Amino acid sequence: MSGPPRPLIELDGVTLDYVARGGRTRAVEGITMSVPRGACIAFVGPSGCGKSSLLRLVSGLVRATAGTVTVDGRRVTGPLTNVGMAFQNPVLLPWRTVLGNVMLPLEILKENRARLAADRARWEGRARELLRTVGLAGAEDKQPRELSGGMRQRASLCRALIHEPELLLLDEPFAALDAFTREEMWDLFQALRRARPFTGVLVTHDLREAVVLADSVVVLSTNPGRVAHVHAVSLPSPRTLADGYGAEATGLIAVMREQIRKAQA
Repeated sequence: MSGPPRPLIELDGVTLDYVARGGRTRAVEGITMSVPRGACIAFVGPSGCGKSSLLRLVSGLVRATAGTVTVDGRRVTGPLTNVGMAFQNPVLLPWRTVLGNVMLPLEILKENRARLAADRARWEGRARELLRTVGLAGAEDKQPRELSGGMRQRASLCRALIHEPELLLLDEPFAALDAFTREEMWDLFQALRRARPFTGVLVTHDLREAVVLADSVVVLSTNPGRVAHVHAVSLPSPRTLADGYGAEATGLIAVMREQIRKAQA
């Protein structure tokens, strides 16, 4: 009888120091945790607690000062290739069409060029299907300047997923959007996970967003960042906006808000 599946992400005693001329700053210290394959986890906490640093560690953009980061059974020693990333600012290239921006990871990542060359029509079809899924059918030939902020973020998510990564890293991806659009994006994110499951790591300051989107929420303390609390979210999935504003979610948000307040003290 086989045991439980191996976590996609494992952090073991991870510490990260940033070194500058002014000295050494410890961003996170002694982080040990794992993320199950196919799950979505959210990091929350006060500013400066190392949330974004943890994303950089998992992606391989920075290397741990101490401890190990493992993704899919392999120790992370440099930038990962089969990973999608989305940020608060979608940073679409203004001289490329929406379709051209979505196709970009297939063109610039060496590991994906052969797949694109072998069957460009298939990948263009996938890009168009992703755009249709997020409500951007008909926008393929538009320039980014012709899109609203919410539409640009939708295109950014498509770009992050076009090469079918198993891991999606999101750093405050919806923070710049108005409340109505942000809540629409929560539904969209869940729809994308159902269409093609992936493992997600979300950094957010929005506690309700964390509860709606994540299977578990990690509350970090600060100076340096450490795991203070981990909350499993037992709400049914996929979650509706009503679930996010229900009694169970509101109670969990109140608990986490108090934990973050104490973490800042």
